[in-house]
Amino acid sequence: MVRILLALLALVLSPASWAGVPAGELPDTARPLAYRIALRIDPAAARFSGETVIDVALEAPAETLFLHGRGLAITRAEAVTAAGRRIPTTTRQVHDTGVLELRFARALPPGQHQLRFVHEAPFMTAAEGLYRVQVGERWYAWTQFQAIDARRVFPGFDEPRHKTPFTLSLTVPEGVKAFANTPEVAARPVGRGWTRHDFAPSEPLPTYLVALAVGDFDVVESTIPPNAVRARPLPFRAIATKGQAPQLAFAVTETPKILALAERYFGTPYPFAKLDVIASPIMGGAMENVGLVTFDDTLLLLGADAPLQQVRAFGVVMAHELAHMWFGNLVTPRWWDDIWLNESFATWMGNQLALEWRPDLGIRELELAEALEAMDEDSLAVGRPVRQPIADSADINAAFDRLTYQKGGQIIRMFERYLGPQTFQRGVRLHLERYRFGTADSQAFFASMAEASGNPGLVDAWRSFVDQEGVPLVRFATAPGGTYTLAQSRYAPIGGATDDGRLWRVPVCASSGEGVACTLLDAREGRIGPVTGTAPWVAGNAGGAGYYRFDLPPADWSRLLAAGPALPAAEAMTVADSIWAGFAAGTTPFSRVLAAAEAFAPHPERLVATWLAFDVTRVAREALPAAEHGRLEARLRALYGPRLAALGLDPARGRYASENPDTRQLRQTLAAILALDARDPAVRATLRTAAEAALAGNPDALDPAFRAMAFAVLAEEGGPAAADRLRDALVASEDPLFRRHAASALGAQRDVAGAAHVLGFVTDARLQNLEALSILGGLFQRQATRATALAFVERDWVRLKPRIGGLLGGFAGAAGGFCAEADAREVERVFRPRLAELGAGSLELDRPLAAIRRCAALQAATGADVRRSFGLPR
Repeated sequence: MVRILLALLALVLSPASWAGVPAGELPDTARPLAYRIALRIDPAAARFSGETVIDVALEAPAETLFLHGRGLAITRAEAVTAAGRRIPTTTRQVHDTGVLELRFARALPPGQHQLRFVHEAPFMTAAEGLYRVQVGERWYAWTQFQAIDARRVFPGFDEPRHKTPFTLSLTVPEGVKAFANTPEVAARPVGRGWTRHDFAPSEPLPTYLVALAVGDFDVVESTIPPNAVRARPLPFRAIATKGQAPQLAFAVTETPKILALAERYFGTPYPFAKLDVIASPIMGGAMENVGLVTFDDTLLLLGADAPLQQVRAFGVVMAHELAHMWFGNLVTPRWWDDIWLNESFATWMGNQLALEWRPDLGIRELELAEALEAMDEDSLAVGRPVRQPIADSADINAAFDRLTYQKGGQIIRMFERYLGPQTFQRGVRLHLERYRFGTADSQAFFASMAEASGNPGLVDAWRSFVDQEGVPLVRFATAPGGTYTLAQSRYAPIGGATDDGRLWRVPVCASSGEGVACTLLDAREGRIGPVTGTAPWVAGNAGGAGYYRFDLPPADWSRLLAAGPALPAAEAMTVADSIWAGFAAGTTPFSRVLAAAEAFAPHPERLVATWLAFDVTRVAREALPAAEHGRLEARLRALYGPRLAALGLDPARGRYASENPDTRQLRQTLAAILALDARDPAVRATLRTAAEAALAGNPDALDPAFRAMAFAVLAEEGGPAAADRLRDALVASEDPLFRRHAASALGAQRDVAGAAHVLGFVTDARLQNLEALSILGGLFQRQATRATALAFVERDWVRLKPRIGGLLGGFAGAAGGFCAEADAREVERVFRPRLAELGAGSLELDRPLAAIRRCAALQAATGADVRRSFGLPR
């Protein structure tokens, strides 16, 4: 019924029939001053209804007005002038991104007016707009409005530049709880079986930060005590679906610690009236809604034996969202082309705060790993700058990617190091004070930084990284007196970006043990040094803080590899990455990549020890015939087997609870490589035995830290019967992490028959959206099953489409796992029209296609070298 309604709207209101409809920013004809929104919500129903009143200021007389509303059935609309005259108004959706045209019966004069609407709409089934989910026997509803989905719930000016107070009231079934951005001020019965909950007016907010939730939730009440920055206690609640209250204990204890660290850094109190954190089973991430921060279940619900990966994810994501309370919520980007500043800063700040909160979890190394992965995406033949002008609202979602988060975060880290932490912090505080409860763009941020540092020339350096795409490559050449000459170009991998002569102003720092030398490379060539220190090596990216790759003279590479396990972790990771990057660009033989993998395998930091294992595995599985994959697996067993054997492997629950986190995480990573990539028979047997015992009713047989990999081994080896057992266990479980582990394992099929069997689970209504798409995504990543997954998307699109919603980017990105030009053409044929149905911009598919073509080009150029390295003829 909903699809029919939308189809009829599309026929009547085709965008092509309306000249002058704004595809991006709305005209400045009107400005919202305040909203009053009353919604009637029963999560068990298919639709909700509401009344919205918007106070607006009109700059000139107007017979028509554009604002936003998407899929809304508006049953009554009128404008009310300051003099009280009611002017009938017609509304029509005139663009498929949700542009709404208002036509007034007579022209409105300049001045202040009210726009009044009565409307209804369907609940969404994915995390977008106002969505509902059934958990057990109960129905719940949450909102996810970023980027442009507030318009699915109420008419409005759905742009970040329009910050106004919101006053919400929610009428819900009696006994059902309701939450919003602000504290509740009144609740009273209305009609038979309904209760109206009124909430205090908010501070000025953009529409994308408005939030609500309705359902029979568990609530844990608490208070965050005052501290040196905040004089008053802060009301704090943790919220989850029924029965999950015990899983909220960790969040209730640890969130206040992270918030205190944020307040200390910013030097000002948390800027809003209360803080609620709420879990959703299909969120797929988190959202910094003012006063009501939403998290995926697995990020907020932690058991007493939560694996370290889950603890780390909680800390990093919680810190990220709390950082947004200042950077994004207190000061908001004017338009979506500056969303990079929102997310880049919160990424950097979140890692900083989480590292301070738990320095034992390897957070800095993981942050660097994600930045290096962003460099791979930034090297595709199709890309975008971090700050990308957005003229069409259909392109907004593409800005929420690795470039915005991880590249932007690394750029901020680079300039924080170059300026110094205290100078950088002074610039942040100046910026937040200057634009408090307002909006600001990139130029305003750069100006704040320039003023705080006394260095206006840095603005051009910032812009060189955020206004153009690509990764700098800095080549070092030996010069007299322990110095090096430097030359920069654009990093250009085979089949990827080309060196087009662009330049950056690169803060280059080289290290030799404790000795560090820095320079700003603002021309094609420069010089650095001398690099003094006690170490016998020089690394080209000190502390891994720079956003660039580097190349060194052969003797320097040899000294670095000889140092191997003794290198600091950050330097070792950038060395490994730059060696891999040289191979991907065709300038480094595969033998050096293998030598680097061997050199770093004994390193004490797990990500250093195993960093190249994944790249080696990916390229070798494509280059080697399937019958010869055993050569790769034997090499991996030789590299990593002895180390795991020395640590030991017992997957029983709590077996290693008393060990330090570094050792525990290293064992888990080694076990995953040996079980899933090296296919070590002994490791696989140990894990499979534990998985079978756990599914048979012995939960102590398998620690959550090993569960995903153990279930994957069982799924690979156990056939349809094992898949059915995993599916049944998933459906029966109320533990979100268990369910997610079981779903990811179901995607670990190694043949077409297994893939075909588990694809039947993707449309099973008992699985949540993320669980279903996790199965599909796993199949896309494996050589033997990716074609089967693609055929499923084409065949079962009608049933798959409702599951995607806010997970659009991940769904499109999954298609990038192929590695042949013919595959790229087939992916485009299947995905292009279907992504268009979902409102995706072209870049969301262009990048996965570019990744496929880069993989194909690399195989064509280096496949013989890879095969030769594994003892096969060219």
